[in-house]
Amino acid sequence: MSHVAIGHSVELSHRAAAQARKAPIQRQALSDELAERLRGMIVDGELRPGGRIATQRLCARFGVSRTPLREALKMLAIEGLVQLMPNRSAVVERITPETVEDLVPILGALEAVAGQIACARIDPAALSHIEALHERLVHHFERGDDRSYLETEDAIRHAVFAATGNDTLIHIHATLIMKLRWPMVATGAPLEWDKAVEEQHRMLRALQVRDGDLWAMAAHRHIRHRAALMRRGVDRMAGGRPGRGNAASRAAADVARKGQA
Repeated sequence: MSHVAIGHSVELSHRAAAQARKAPIQRQALSDELAERLRGMIVDGELRPGGRIATQRLCARFGVSRTPLREALKMLAIEGLVQLMPNRSAVVERITPETVEDLVPILGALEAVAGQIACARIDPAALSHIEALHERLVHHFERGDDRSYLETEDAIRHAVFAATGNDTLIHIHATLIMKLRWPMVATGAPLEWDKAVEEQHRMLRALQVRDGDLWAMAAHRHIRHRAALMRRGVDRMAGGRPGRGNAASRAAADVARKGQA
């Protein structure tokens, strides 16, 4: 075979390989899909920290055999969401005060960096979306709806990370948030809600004026409020205590009383 023919063959092979890499995956692996569902059940609190995972019941629920479920649990063990036991059972990892102390400062640093990048890159459509979310956030605060407030706060955070266009940063942040199981731990735990809303106002303003330093300063203060919320939530879960009422409604009422004074 001539050198020209060999070169042409190699070029065709490289093109075929490149096209194969770009081709869409037609079907998600069963274990991946199971891992995604279990991940959601853990984050939402359906599978509780420290609780044993009933594999037989889950197999029946999802209509699968034990093999793909075990593979899914191995994935979650690598992520730190599940602990595999010697008897081949699995339990949901507990959230400890040490976990909070280790991860919350890292999350704060990531969110400060994300906001600084977003201030430089955000487009009008993304900013308009965040402004609409912020209006919704204030509405939930005024109504005392703590769960909706926290969900909207998460949506704002995700929108800011999306505005960075940095997939690595987005993935690292999402992984750490998942390990903390923020929505499940935070709901029902008290917080200085009025201070948190003030910081949200400052972060929105930072995006509007494209001031990355202002964002970082506000984000670092805000993460301290969230750290306090996480600590109290973990303490509440460890003590087996139910939620102590609607924290946001109490804070909103306090703000209203101050305004009438």
